[in-house]
Amino acid sequence: MIPLLAAVLLLAAPQSPDLKRARDRFEFGAWADAAGTVRAWLADHPDASGPDALEAYRMLGIAELKLGDLPQARSAFVSLLSVDPDYALDPFLVEPKVVEFFDQVKREREPALAPLRERRRSLEEQQRLAEEAQKRLLSEELTRSGPPAKVIRVQDRIYLFNWLPLGAGQFQNGDNAKGTAIAAAEVVLGAANVAAILFHNSIAQDPARRCSPSQPAGCRKPPYTDADRTLLSRADVVKYVSAGLFWAVYAYGVVDAHLHYVPRVETELSPKQGGALKLSWSF
Repeated sequence: MIPLLAAVLLLAAPQSPDLKRARDRFEFGAWADAAGTVRAWLADHPDASGPDALEAYRMLGIAELKLGDLPQARSAFVSLLSVDPDYALDPFLVEPKVVEFFDQVKREREPALAPLRERRRSLEEQQRLAEEAQKRLLSEELTRSGPPAKVIRVQDRIYLFNWLPLGAGQFQNGDNAKGTAIAAAEVVLGAANVAAILFHNSIAQDPARRCSPSQPAGCRKPPYTDADRTLLSRADVVKYVSAGLFWAVYAYGVVDAHLHYVPRVETELSPKQGGALKLSWSF
């Protein structure tokens, strides 16, 4: 799992354009081109270390091994281990024979890698102790400086939101559940009203359902059938009822928003460090 995570981090880390070109050729299987590009990059960066160096030596070692140049592959893997003595190739991403060759080089170089590994662990321990000392120093400084500051956020609310539909006033007042319910109701009722109007007009304005006196046969038949009249009547009911309910919900939202409206809200925040009273405004 750790080698896989390390490989993912290496892939995600930003790389120089030359290394990116080398990686593209490496992934394509152009081993000679990849090895040449990596060698050129290493020549320009003789003191390279960190993720870029690890990735460069890894690609160079695998490419040379694919080309059959075992001494050059061994040299690249030794350089890789000199940067990170605990490095390991992931068998899920690298061919078994490459992993086996790398592990063999690692075992052969173990006497030389042990001091490097110990030195690296010593440096990591020193860094950890330094970070702990810095944390203790900051903690003591905060203790001496007294209690943390009281941070207050002052929020000025907009009065116009109380008159807007879709629960805008409720959302501003912090009542998200009620605002969501009002917004959903208004959307459904508005959609039902528009659908009823369109359906009514599609029947009422249909030329096939009209009777014109200018027709040769005259107006022998009524312009609408009984079924048409029933549909028009029901569409009118849906249209007026949905409109009435929409405005009722809108009026309720406006009244409720005004009842719970507070022009200015002060919120006390948890400060990171203190010493004084701090105010912040938001609109």
